[in-house]
Amino acid sequence: MCGQFTRFSRSSSWSSSCSQIAAAPPRRRFFAGKSSVNTRRDRDTDNRVMPSNVEIKAKVSDPTRFAARAAELSQSEGSIIKQHDTFFNCTQGRLKLRDFMDKSGQLIFYERPDTAGPKLSRYSISPTSDPPSLRTVLSDALGVKGEVRKERRLFLIGQTRVHLDAVEGLGNYMELEVVMRPEQTVEDGQKVAEELMEKLGVPRQSLVTGAYVDLLLKGL
Repeated sequence: MCGQFTRFSRSSSWSSSCSQIAAAPPRRRFFAGKSSVNTRRDRDTDNRVMPSNVEIKAKVSDPTRFAARAAELSQSEGSIIKQHDTFFNCTQGRLKLRDFMDKSGQLIFYERPDTAGPKLSRYSISPTSDPPSLRTVLSDALGVKGEVRKERRLFLIGQTRVHLDAVEGLGNYMELEVVMRPEQTVEDGQKVAEELMEKLGVPRQSLVTGAYVDLLLKGL
């Protein structure tokens, strides 16, 4: 276009105008996609440090004896909590909705290795006041992987949550959750878990891997 105007015009102003147009920066194009706000939000999410526990799970052959030791160490009889956990299909980690059967619950996402012994678990929790409705939405969106019903007896010993679980379809198990402090390393948490496991009389051969839902799906 500019070359045509220059050839047929008698005025030099056309040539000057065309050179200015040619030198002008191209217009910015706008594409649908992540905005700078979304990009910043994603970056903040990536940098966020998830809370973490060091955990141990084991089969309990004598729940009465275990409860007595836990009560002695915690100086309490513990708290009874009924729980109905629904696990949803998830591409990474595990996503479950915990219904406390009292019109309250928690949506929990967590990641941890399926190994025996103390292991690091990172998690995110969001409370809900309507577990049934949330279960319906997540079931429709993701599909249900499995369900776990249990009665949990909770003891608090130092920085550790001690669970004595009667799991429907599985039997009696115990869990230790060492709630990590910011200044502690994974090795620190593992040491706390192993020492408490010894005090509670939990033999290493009783340790199990995976979540309760995995054991149920395997038929163990």
